[in-house]
Amino acid sequence: MNDENNLIAVGRIVRYQGNKGEVRVVPLTDYPERFYDYDRLILERATGNEELAVEKVREHKGFIVLKLETIDDIGAADAIKDHLISIPITELPQLPEDSFYVFELEGLKVQTDTGAQLGEITAVSTDTGTDILQVKGDKRDYLIPVAREIIVSIDQEEGIVTIKPIPGLLEL
Repeated sequence: MNDENNLIAVGRIVRYQGNKGEVRVVPLTDYPERFYDYDRLILERATGNEELAVEKVREHKGFIVLKLETIDDIGAADAIKDHLISIPITELPQLPEDSFYVFELEGLKVQTDTGAQLGEITAVSTDTGTDILQVKGDKRDYLIPVAREIIVSIDQEEGIVTIKPIPGLLEL
C-alpha cells in the first residue's frame, strides 16, 4: 500500500505485449476480473504518479493485458516495465464482515488468548496455501498461519489480533 497517496497496488507491469503499447500485468488481487471494471488506473512512476484511462482489457496466458492511454508503442510500454498500477483505497470493494484486506492487518499487535504479547504484524505472506502473519517480537519473530483454529479475534479498532496457539506453534 502506498500510504502517502492512499493507493493500493492492483497489478505489476511485467512486459510489453505486441507492438501497439499494450502491457502484460501480473494481478496483485484475488479478483483479477475487476480490471474490467476500471476506467482509470494510476501508474506509479519514480517521477510521480500518473492517472491514465484504461482503453482496453483482456486476458492472455494467465496475465491481464492492458492498453493505457498515452502508452502507444513498444518503447513506451517497455519503459513502464516493473511499474505498479494502483487504485485509490476508497475504490476498494467493501468486504463481508470478518474479512480484511492484507494491508489492514499490517501494524496490528498480536497476543495470545492468555494475554501474552507476541509482537506486531510486519507483513502477511499470501503466496502459500494459507496466509501467514509475519510477527516481529521483542526477542524473536513468529510465523502465524491465518486459520480459524488459531485466530481467535481481529479487533481493528483496538489494533489487536488474538490467537490461540496450537502446541509447538510459538517454538518454530
